[in-house]
Amino acid sequence: MGWVDNATPEVNDESQYPTIIAICSVLSVLSIATVSCRLYIRANARGLASDDWMAALAMVFALIYSILCIVQTKYGLGLPLVSRPIANLIPYTRVNFAGRPIYQVGISFFKIALLISYQRLLKGTDQKTYRKVVWVTITLVFLAHLGCALSLIFACTPVEKSWNPHMAGTCLPPGPSFTGYAVVTIVSDVVVALLPIPVLLKLNIRLGKKVGLIAIFMLGLFTTLCSILRYLQIQRIQHGDGNSTMLVLWGTIEFNVGNMVSSLPFLAPVCMRKARDYHTKHSGNGYGSSHGMSGGRGLKTGEHYKLSDVSNDKSAFVSANKSGSEENILQNNTILKSVTYTVQVDEGKASGKASRRRHDSDLNV
Repeated sequence: MGWVDNATPEVNDESQYPTIIAICSVLSVLSIATVSCRLYIRANARGLASDDWMAALAMVFALIYSILCIVQTKYGLGLPLVSRPIANLIPYTRVNFAGRPIYQVGISFFKIALLISYQRLLKGTDQKTYRKVVWVTITLVFLAHLGCALSLIFACTPVEKSWNPHMAGTCLPPGPSFTGYAVVTIVSDVVVALLPIPVLLKLNIRLGKKVGLIAIFMLGLFTTLCSILRYLQIQRIQHGDGNSTMLVLWGTIEFNVGNMVSSLPFLAPVCMRKARDYHTKHSGNGYGSSHGMSGGRGLKTGEHYKLSDVSNDKSAFVSANKSGSEENILQNNTILKSVTYTVQVDEGKASGKASRRRHDSDLNV
């Protein structure tokens, strides 16, 4: 007995169900692992915040959507329209109908999770206008996707016609309606990805790290590409062989990759710090080595030191670790201000006086 219900061996072999099951399974595992790591880190830091709960909700919705996609392969997903067993029509359309609102509402959750993260970045700062813009964006993103979900649910009159094409009634024209859904998804993807860029550009951190942070947030534009490729499949479904395999797969990729991208800003700093600690431990010549502060970079006794504040920028996001001040972002549910000092050494002055040492200080804002 083959995988596809009511199908001949030839039709079963024609189906692309192995590809659909593999992609849905792998991406679900990666998405769950990434978001779970984010939740673990956040829970051990200062507890879960609202953006973490939204990320968890998006992960659950993505898993449900992937499961529904796999179930659809039992009833004909992965086959051209003419090859699908007629007996599977009603079961297939029912499962497909259930997945539509889950997809539309679910993809809004990882976008909202990112937007709430932007709000936390600016907590306690004077960026009031920007914070209002973010709140307005959160509201519009949720309402737009909720509107799309309701439109999909009530696309047909009576509603039952959505999963029973043989029933008398009327439905919204698929072409214009799916174009509208795609526009909402693409526009919201672009807005969410670009919204933090003005703030990130003002960060008082190294150029390389600034570029890295911007690159992490702009990875969200990959979901925009997925949405565009997904929309292009509408033409094939309406005027081609009706095979909706790639439509479903691009939606699954968009959903799960969006979940992972929304968690990367929390995981990247931890991974980089672990990599630095590992390098320091095995190199034997850093501040974390056995030489500590008394090695080649240590301070000589009897020298005179001048400390001058050269940076007092509230926009810098920092977190303290074992080796001093490190620029960071989205750590410990707070914004930190970096106060950096230069050390000028005047040798030969007051050798008998005690030297003063003062390290970089990290101040919570």
